[in-house]
Amino acid sequence: MENKRMSVACICVLTGSLYCMAEIVGEGISGMDVVQAGVYMTKAGRNSIEHGSTVSAGRQGSGQQEDMLTTSETDAADALASIDSDSSLQADGNGDMAAKVTLSGGIQEFFERGTEYVNEKLEYYGLSEEDLAMYGAVMLLEEENEYADLAIANVTNYVNVRSEPNTESAIVGKIYHGAVAHVLATAGEENDWFQIVSGNAEGYIKAEYFFYGDEALAVIDDYVTRYAVVQADRLNVRENPGIESKRLGYIDKEERVRLLEHTFLDDGEEWLKVQYTDSVTGYVAAEYVNIVEEFVYAKTLEEEEKELAEKRALEARRQVSEAQAAENTSISVTPPNTNYSTNEELRSEIVDYAMQYLGNKYVHGGQTLAGGTDCSGFTSLLYAEFGYSLSRTPGGQLSSAGRGIDYSEIQPGDIICYGSGGTCTHVALYIGNGQIIHASTPTKGVVIGNATYTTILGVRNVID
Repeated sequence: MENKRMSVACICVLTGSLYCMAEIVGEGISGMDVVQAGVYMTKAGRNSIEHGSTVSAGRQGSGQQEDMLTTSETDAADALASIDSDSSLQADGNGDMAAKVTLSGGIQEFFERGTEYVNEKLEYYGLSEEDLAMYGAVMLLEEENEYADLAIANVTNYVNVRSEPNTESAIVGKIYHGAVAHVLATAGEENDWFQIVSGNAEGYIKAEYFFYGDEALAVIDDYVTRYAVVQADRLNVRENPGIESKRLGYIDKEERVRLLEHTFLDDGEEWLKVQYTDSVTGYVAAEYVNIVEEFVYAKTLEEEEKELAEKRALEARRQVSEAQAAENTSISVTPPNTNYSTNEELRSEIVDYAMQYLGNKYVHGGQTLAGGTDCSGFTSLLYAEFGYSLSRTPGGQLSSAGRGIDYSEIQPGDIICYGSGGTCTHVALYIGNGQIIHASTPTKGVVIGNATYTTILGVRNVID
């Protein structure tokens, strides 16, 4: 690239959430120089260089570094001084390089417009992602996408979760077809294993047993499992829909069975076909259950044994007569602690409740707000606390949570759905004043951000 001006749009991750556009200008610049410049910019940013500062680092081929600063911010000088002796910032070759980092209004614009702003800059400089790869630049943008690093087991029945990336290591769990996992890294001599976390199971599985990336995104909604959770004290499971049908067994309060399909009788009464035991399906009256959506996860060996014991108990109930264990469809309801006189009061309470979890960790597929969850888990679990049942996926919330409204009508407590190409990959709770709270990424956890930081696909009003 001799005697050629090269403008590269680098996205540097600064303090986990701060981004800047950097213009690398030089002569005789190698790909490694560009990468090292990116490291320099990141370290400088992490040492509190504020917007409006311009930092230039002259680097000589001899390995000695001269730092030059043009800035109105005094802490910028301190930042450069703190990294002056860092050997990772020394140049290796014989060429000269000037790395100029402009931290200007571009940062604020990035916050407001997200990757749209980055793409504009790439277009302005006539660069493609392929150009960046060729020049050796590194993009460090962590997407707020519930499906990033998501894998879905694609197996006949199950595969074992291993303690190490080889088939000789100990078995620590099992992952069944359709179960989801968060991929932490690739492993093995040929990088053909995934290191995964799924539920309480963590270990290694061959990558060939998963849908991953775009493949997983295309089929994710097919792998959300729906359960019927019994609200009555005891509910009969019948051979066919209708109270006259033969009883197969029963399910007690708070127990759940997998939901297979909905059935409506001529009189409009709704029954649900459920998987009662591994080999037996039956029907329960819909009015006595709540329906929840969840992902399926890998099981540890201890969880597997507990589930088998529960299945044996259900099977044993088939031998218990109704006289011995009569159906009891009374439902005990615990009233809410607070009565809301207006929808505005309810919305305020939902936002206040959500704010209690600010700073909590992001856990893909997590089932509790306290223990951590992902973006759609955060919104669905929040609303469940107030008696609303929402889909467990971003796409499901976009299509079915409440009613769609225009952004100009948004109120605190509404759900904003983000994505591109018509596919919703992230959701957040609007808290007012142009801000959202959401389970962002594994790095950031639950944070507050700008409501219009990226492309909005829709806004859902669940309350009214």
